[in-house]
Amino acid sequence: MVKFFKIVFLAALFSQSFILAQSISVSATTDTTKYKVGDYIKYNLELKYDKNINVELPPVKDSVKVLDFIEQLPTDSSQVDSKIVKKYHFVFSKYDSSQVTIPALKIAYTVGSDTTKRFLATNPVTILVTTLLVNPNQDIKDIKEPMKLPMNWLLIIIIVLLAAALIVALYYVYKYYRKKKLAKENIVPEIIIPPYEIALGELRALDEKELWQRGLIKQYHSEITEIIRKYFESRFNFRALEMTSAEILAVLSYIQDGKKVGNIAGNFFSNADLVKFAKFEPMPKVNEEMMQQAFGIVNSTIPVTPEPQQIVSEEVNGK
Repeated sequence: MVKFFKIVFLAALFSQSFILAQSISVSATTDTTKYKVGDYIKYNLELKYDKNINVELPPVKDSVKVLDFIEQLPTDSSQVDSKIVKKYHFVFSKYDSSQVTIPALKIAYTVGSDTTKRFLATNPVTILVTTLLVNPNQDIKDIKEPMKLPMNWLLIIIIVLLAAALIVALYYVYKYYRKKKLAKENIVPEIIIPPYEIALGELRALDEKELWQRGLIKQYHSEITEIIRKYFESRFNFRALEMTSAEILAVLSYIQDGKKVGNIAGNFFSNADLVKFAKFEPMPKVNEEMMQQAFGIVNSTIPVTPEPQQIVSEEVNGK
């Protein structure tokens, strides 16, 4: 039993000796000891400690209450003789004259895996803050005479040139818009013929050509379907000239006025496709019905309320 207590005692003694062997030191300084009211006071903390020591710095901003905190500067870190050296820098100020002592700050640290906190105190720092010397018998004047700047002729020339360039640019902008405005005043509107009138006129012209009567049946069907395709493209604003018959019929089924001619357009394109692609020889009655169907498609889709007439601009000059 006595041997056991000796072992415990030696272990505790060795542990304590190991902890004491760990080295840590701290010092607090200011860049000087005398300041004027409102000067920046640089407060520095320097810590040196072994690598296995963990340091917890107290909140310096709140701990130093005798001065007014301004900012914390970047920390300097280095390693000297296997020790870590950290330098903390804080900026304070004081707005009345007095002798001030920055109190000692308690810095906590732990050693290795031991979670027991130990504390180390910094040294207090005393500084003197004085007011500016003022002679009440002298007149109030500026600290320094007003500074007279020499004339910068290069800058003046650049400003003048830029101003001149701006004036020229504004003149040409004004001239451009004035010319544009005058051009608009010399423009008269030209009424574009509605799509249904164009289609009806082309159908009448095709009928007068009597193509199928002269044996040009395929040409007749090609021209009459092209007239209706162009009409659909202008009237309903979709690319009917680039679509197949089936695609055109599908689009018409989604358009309110297009639904009116869905069935007749289906028969119309079906007959035309048989002639153009299947070399079908239609009876004369079929050719006549094609023209009747084409007129019916156009007349059935004329807007009830006339569409607003489109206006294009054309200069009077030369008219």
